[in-house]
Formats: sequence, structure tokens, C-alpha cells
Amino acid sequence: MEKKKMTRGTKKLVEDAISQLEPSKKNNTNAICEKMVEMLVDRFDGANLDYQLKRMDLETTGRIIEKIDEYFQKHPNLLFEETDSQELATT
Repeated sequence: MEKKKMTRGTKKLVEDAISQLEPSKKNNTNAICEKMVEMLVDRFDGANLDYQLKRMDLETTGRIIEKIDEYFQKHPNLLFEETDSQELATT
């Protein structure tokens, strides 16, 4: 399958999902995936959900995880940002 470029909507969805998680889960790919699915199901329904998932290339859990990984590859500073600030607060 041809790899599609991440859409602005997908990037925003990943960012929104991360922002809604508690700090200890912001780097957890599975927690982000679960939050993204929850947000998509709440936002779209039926055929519209299927259309949006296909358009954003998020039709499977595997594809969602790939997009999350791609997001963190492009923004590596965000991967440890929350963890670092938590460690500083406890020292």
C-alpha cells in the first residue's frame, strides 16, 4: 500500500488527542490511538466516518499507530517534553 502524506486534519487530531490525555499518557502510543478513535467516532457517523477514515488514511489501528509514530518522528521534542517537566517537578 502506498504511504500517504499526513493530512493537516490528521496532525490536528493527533495533537488534540495528546492534549486531552493526562501527562503520564501523552507519550503512550496506544493511549493516543484510543483517544483518537474515540474522537473520530464522536465526530463522525456511518458512511461519513468511513469516508473520513479513508480520506485521512486512518482505516485501521495499525495505520493510526503509524501516523502517531510519524508525528513523533517529525516532532521529537514533544516525545519527552512532558516526561522531562514531570522529572524536574519532583527533584
